Amino acid sequence: MPKKVDHDERREELVLAAWRVIAANGIDEVTIRDIARESGYSSGVLAHYFKNKDDLLAHALRLSHTRIRKRYDAEREQAEAADALKAILLDNLPLDEQREMETRIEMSFWARALRNGDLHDIQQDESETLRTLLRELVKQAQKDGEIAAGHNREEVLELLGAVIDGISLHALLYPNRLPPKRQAKVMEFALRLLAEGADDPA
Repeated sequence: MPKKVDHDERREELVLAAWRVIAANGIDEVTIRDIARESGYSSGVLAHYFKNKDDLLAHALRLSHTRIRKRYDAEREQAEAADALKAILLDNLPLDEQREMETRIEMSFWARALRNGDLHDIQQDESETLRTLLRELVKQAQKDGEIAAGHNREEVLELLGAVIDGISLHALLYPNRLPPKRQAKVMEFALRLLAEGADDPA
């Protein structure tokens, strides 16, 4: 009797193989053949699960975002909004092997998303998810006096997004200059700057 295949499990296995290839070689260099080789399956098996390369890449990006969101759910359970905010900001930095791979994957998609509508929509959705979460935490942190109430909330969100992307990109380009401990210190420094004047009247 043929072995029963769990198609969801098989699809995730193929997507994880795509992650590894993208993280190692970049998105423009990846081919279906490379992913098939990495997964141990044939190109025909991949064709059964994905319409084409872009369909596979979209699945890879969505799975990455799904796993990251599960971590957000756990991190936001912290009692203090400022602690949850810090945890989520640090989670977006390449501080360990898993998050470095996620960062490489995410940044590999940036240029391609500019010319691929589906990938661009996925990136937009994830960006709005993160911004909505950060907006709630920043609002509460301002009420708690952990971030200065006088700071414009939307400008704070843009700053934090830029800090995440800037630290992450520099960490990948200049790993000796920005090892994990240094990345965390820079993010903590940004939060201290936002806290300045928090005790002053709004």
